Amino acid sequence: MRIAFLSHTAMGGDFVVGSHHLATALAARGHDVLHVSAPVTPAHVLNLRDGFTRRRFARFLHGGETHHGVRDLVPLALLPWALARTRPALMYAHSRWMLAAPLRGVRSLQLAQADQLIVDEPRMLGAALARPSRATLAYRATDLYAAMRGDPRITDAERILCRRAEVIVATSEQIAAHLRDLSGRQVHVIGNGVDYTRFATPQTLAPAFGALPGERHGRAIYVGAFDARFCAESLRAAAQALPARTFLLAGPGGKRIAAALSLPNIHATGAVSYGSLPGLLQACAVGLLPFSANDANAGRSPMKLFEYGAAGLAVAASCSFQPAGAMPCLSIAATRTDFARAVGAAFELASDATQVARGREASRAEDWNAKAAQLTRLLTQARAENTLPQPDEVRGPLDGPLLPVRNSWN
Repeated sequence: MRIAFLSHTAMGGDFVVGSHHLATALAARGHDVLHVSAPVTPAHVLNLRDGFTRRRFARFLHGGETHHGVRDLVPLALLPWALARTRPALMYAHSRWMLAAPLRGVRSLQLAQADQLIVDEPRMLGAALARPSRATLAYRATDLYAAMRGDPRITDAERILCRRAEVIVATSEQIAAHLRDLSGRQVHVIGNGVDYTRFATPQTLAPAFGALPGERHGRAIYVGAFDARFCAESLRAAAQALPARTFLLAGPGGKRIAAALSLPNIHATGAVSYGSLPGLLQACAVGLLPFSANDANAGRSPMKLFEYGAAGLAVAASCSFQPAGAMPCLSIAATRTDFARAVGAAFELASDATQVARGREASRAEDWNAKAAQLTRLLTQARAENTLPQPDEVRGPLDGPLLPVRNSWN
């Protein structure tokens, strides 16, 4: 089967997101998988000092790059979303007229032969709706995008995708409730998962990390982005309350946070490659989820939760985190000022081998292979039932005539 993703993040960078894992899992199952990420635009030329931006432009110039059996395309859009969002017609044009590679012409995203199209980037609305009639469309929302990006026009794009998709999927119940409000339709909840074997298999610490401060049983680690969804004050409170513990920050921006907090038991590793991440986690005892009260944190399904669990860590989370189900070896703060206590409780859980083993088993059940199988079953069933309302029945204020796609997979 030929499966295409329209996603927000190119493969091969510092962050590995759900669409990367699903695409890789489906390719391993024998499917022909294409992954199309958010486009570069002329505005990105101003940011060519960033290494990953340069790599994305290079990927466009080479017509794509293969990662783990998946062809990853970074197209070029002539119109940045910041301008396209101002008018409905431009919202469609933003991704409908993208170039997949130089000299290939518009509408060359290689979607024409796709059997299934999975979209988790609502700003790719134009490309999603211009799919061939034979492709089954799934809208897979992984965040409350409008809140996360401060852009209410994304909700308009989501509303249309919910009308047109045969299958609607959310990674948490909170996101599902948002999509049900938009569409009045059934929304399936499939949370984010974990590459269980990678994180559970014992690995050595990469030499690039050198000698980590402290001892394994006394280390806590946060891995991820340091944006508005990360609560530096919660981390500060925990580090001050637990001066004998070592707190590691892993990811781009971590050194800036560590310098700002300026505490002797907070250390930053810088960006961490996905390949070396399991070894780094296994060198720690507690995984941290210090989420802020930002609205964008509502309904998150963090992959870190199960990556921590698979690697044998107990987990401490702030009170804004709402897990989808029971997770052993998890300590959640009762209030916004209670994170330090939750971290202390997580260290106690980490010393209990039975609790750690239960956390590993709970993470094993969330493997990405199971998530990929569940998603394709929903798409296959929807294709067989073909119960989606006709376009005339679901036309909304931003809907317009759809143009055919003329391209080829290869």
